[in-house]
This record gives sequence, structure tokens and C-alpha cells, in this order.
Amino acid sequence: MTLGQLVQLVLLGTIWGSSYLFIKLAVAGFPPLALVELRLLLGALVLALVRWSARQPWPERPVWPHLAVMAVVGNVLPFLLIAWSEQHIDSGLASVLNATTPFFTLVFAVLVFRAERLTRGKAAGVVLGFLGVAILSGSDLTAFRTVSAQGQLAVLASSACYGLGFAYARRFLRGAPLALAASQIGVAAVLLLPPSLVLVGGATLQPSGSAVLALAVLGILGSGFAYVLYYRLIASAGAVVASLATYLMPPVGVTLGWLVLGEPVGWRLLAGVLVILVGMAMVQGQAGWAALLARRRPASAPPAHD
Repeated sequence: MTLGQLVQLVLLGTIWGSSYLFIKLAVAGFPPLALVELRLLLGALVLALVRWSARQPWPERPVWPHLAVMAVVGNVLPFLLIAWSEQHIDSGLASVLNATTPFFTLVFAVLVFRAERLTRGKAAGVVLGFLGVAILSGSDLTAFRTVSAQGQLAVLASSACYGLGFAYARRFLRGAPLALAASQIGVAAVLLLPPSLVLVGGATLQPSGSAVLALAVLGILGSGFAYVLYYRLIASAGAVVASLATYLMPPVGVTLGWLVLGEPVGWRLLAGVLVILVGMAMVQGQAGWAALLARRRPASAPPAHD
């Protein structure tokens, strides 16, 4: 990994991890539906401009129904669930709970799409990941009538949506990556626009300056620039290296929530982060880590020719 790739990796993980802080700030001034719609519109605009500058072709017609599925499962539903949840739980806790996405991705890839084989190591990683959730939440998740439990369950539901979306995309989506991202975010914005106009259109919004700034960061960076950075990192360093950014999300989210919002950081939160990260490493699998380590070995000399 070059220094430039390392900088991109840290920047990507920081953008993803800080999204929970900005959601917490933005949802104080915008209702979740309006927040998500405006975020999607900003992200779609950024990605459409980048796609145009890169001259990537739009997806072919058979791909668009799959993009509609991805827009709902991978954007609209999880964005709304996380925005609603952060009205009731800390941003740091949301960032850690959302780190369970790789576990749901593996479950859907194995059980629904038959796209991956479940090894003992990966199964142990999934079990360990949800053990981390149990450590984090304790008995809170059993108190279903409390808004705290409902908020935590909403984040876990968003992780399930992301997991289903990633497994679905791996099975059905093909095409230029930036064009796919721009199309998916654009479709999500179009699908959510009618209910946004009906349910929020008549409301009087008076968001604070911090809420507006947080929304702009979410849309331009979180739903726009992050996609560009992610696919650029895949192209230059490979998918294994790019996936390492997910390991930065919980530490970044917890740290920013503590520094900016004064959210408490107790032993359960720290222990849950550690256990979930270990589970993520196990789910990553030996093949992925072998591919990463192989990049650091010097290439063997080419065979001699006469």
C-alpha cells in the first residue's frame, strides 16, 4: 500500500465513520424523511457530475430494475432507519451497531443467494459479532417498548438492509461503478421524492446553521465523494484494501461522538467495539487477508528467456 492509498483509506474510513455524528446534528433540524431526501439529492448531483467527467456510460436497460431494488434496500430504508434511530440513541452507539453489516452480508450471501460458502471461521465471526452487540446493548434490546431499544433495533435493521443490498449487488449488478452509484442514488432520490413532498412539504422547517452544514456534509461527502473515493481505491489498491475502511468506522464514530457531543464511552461500548471488530476480521476470511499480505511481498523474478 502506497502512502497515497493509505491516505485515501483513512479519509474514506473517516468520512464513513463521521456520518453518524453529522446525522445526529442534522436530524435535530430536519425530520428524517426530509433529511434523507435532501441528502440523496445532493449525493446524486455530485455523482452525476463525476460520472459525466469520467465519461462512464449509463447502465444498460436490464440493470435498472436491479438498481431500483438496490435504491430501496441499500439507500432509502437504511438511511431512514438510521436517521430515525439517532433521534433516540447516541451517534457512537449507532456507528458500532451499524458495523454489523458484514455479518448480515455473509448471512444473505450464504442463505439467500448461495454465493458464498460458510466456513467455521466465518460462522464463528458472525457469532462473535452479535455477541459484541449483546455486550453493547445488555438487556436494553429486550425492553422493546423503550425508544432506546427501538433505536438500536432500527440500526440493526439498517445493517440487515445494507447486508442484503451488498449481497444482491454482488449477484445482479454489472457495469461502470461510478455510473452504477450515480444511478442508484438518483433512483433513490426520485423514489423518495413523492412521499417527502406529501408528508414534509407543508411543514415549516427552521433548521439551525449546524444542521444545514451537517446535511451538506452528509450529501456531498457521505453520499457523493465517499463513493468516488471508494471506487478509486478499489481501482488502485484492490477491493480487499478498500474494505479495510470499514474497520475505521466504529472507532471514528465513537471518538467523534465523545469529543463533539460529549457522549459517554463506557466499558461496554469499548468491549463491544473490540469484539465486533474481531468478528469482522474473522468474517473477512483467510483468503482476503492472504490477498492483502501478498501485496506486500516482492514480486518474483520473471522466468529467463533464451
